[in-house]
Amino acid sequence: MFRKITGFVLIVSALVSSGGAAVADDFHYTNLLVGDRASGMGGAYTAVSDDATGLYYNPAGVAYTTGRNMSASVNAYYDNEKTYKSVIGGNGWTRHSSSLLPNYFGVVQPLGKFKVGFSYAVPDSIMEDQSQTFHNLPLNDPSGLNKNPDGSQATITSYIINFNNESNVYNLGPSVAMELSDNFSVGLTLYYYDKKTIQILNQIIKTSNGGSQLLNGYLHSEQWGFRPILGFMWSPASNVSAGLTVSKVFVEGSSMTSQNSMLQNNIISSGVPSGNITSLPDAPLSSSSSPKYPTQIGVGVAWFPTQSLLFSGDINYYTKVAEQNLEAVTNFAVGTEYYLDRNWALRGGLYTNYANSPTVKTGGVNQDEHIDLYGGTASISHFTRNTVVTLGGGMTYGTGKAQIVGDATAIQTADSRGWMLFLSSSYSY
Repeated sequence: MFRKITGFVLIVSALVSSGGAAVADDFHYTNLLVGDRASGMGGAYTAVSDDATGLYYNPAGVAYTTGRNMSASVNAYYDNEKTYKSVIGGNGWTRHSSSLLPNYFGVVQPLGKFKVGFSYAVPDSIMEDQSQTFHNLPLNDPSGLNKNPDGSQATITSYIINFNNESNVYNLGPSVAMELSDNFSVGLTLYYYDKKTIQILNQIIKTSNGGSQLLNGYLHSEQWGFRPILGFMWSPASNVSAGLTVSKVFVEGSSMTSQNSMLQNNIISSGVPSGNITSLPDAPLSSSSSPKYPTQIGVGVAWFPTQSLLFSGDINYYTKVAEQNLEAVTNFAVGTEYYLDRNWALRGGLYTNYANSPTVKTGGVNQDEHIDLYGGTASISHFTRNTVVTLGGGMTYGTGKAQIVGDATAIQTADSRGWMLFLSSSYSY
């Protein structure tokens, strides 16, 4: 992916990599919360999971569903803005992403001693469409030969960035669960995993001495494989439950195609006295290397102090993957649910979304960004005899460090802000 921007003039996004994290945002794991009840509780759902959403969070929990159950996130809108400070001539660089999608559907029904189900989940989706123009910027000119007619140093009169990035992760597959005893159950979900990414970058630079540079980058990648989720649920007391899940993405195949081109006129760089460069590919570059993914271990506890009140908490641990430069990460989530009466319920939750990249260190170059995120959610649900309609939302915020300019030791402060709205429904029959 185009992780950094670099170049002898100012910025060239010619760096591509396959990306190794488990979601479309390569630096985090908990980017989109799925399902209605779980989203309102900040994703603290491992020890609850007693509806169709449990097929994704902990399939063992669906063993305790009553009758047939169907859950769907009808619409979910996500918006995120990431800002890197002092990147381009002292100016900030902002990347904006938004997406509107149905990100979960699940159905559960009894089959003898078992509960079987089928679900579809989109745990990550990025749609960036960026267009920015900067004026009157200094020209990074180590040669010192780019001069105006009056002998002064040439500058960048205009710098245009057009960047499009679409990346989605899809999980689709069946589940089965059963009670092994009155207080213990086990479940398994087997997802087909698919991740697709398309990135297009165009940059145009014009200088005060009549020079210009045009750069174009294109990347298309896809990964496919399987993601099993093994879950366990234990109820040591009538008002307490505990859950455990283990999951991992196994990539069975992948493909990546990329190409980068550059046209440069009347800008003198080291080794090119004429100031003219043409770099056009004969054909796109292709590769099929398959990244490795971390193992995720989730542990949750839920407590029902009364019939109308619930507290839950989750700990999610992701193992280190040295081959992809991914550090071990432990995320936390807490949630609560309160029934005002038989027809209305309120939910709230807090969660972390820590970066899986190493901490950015002084003196290094080409380091991945490291931004730890914190989020909160809230929702309200209305119940009828067979249906539940939920309206909710949430926000995320975090700050950290990045090196958005490649091959340079400069470190930028970065912050990320996001929000989401979701409208979901479920039906029991």
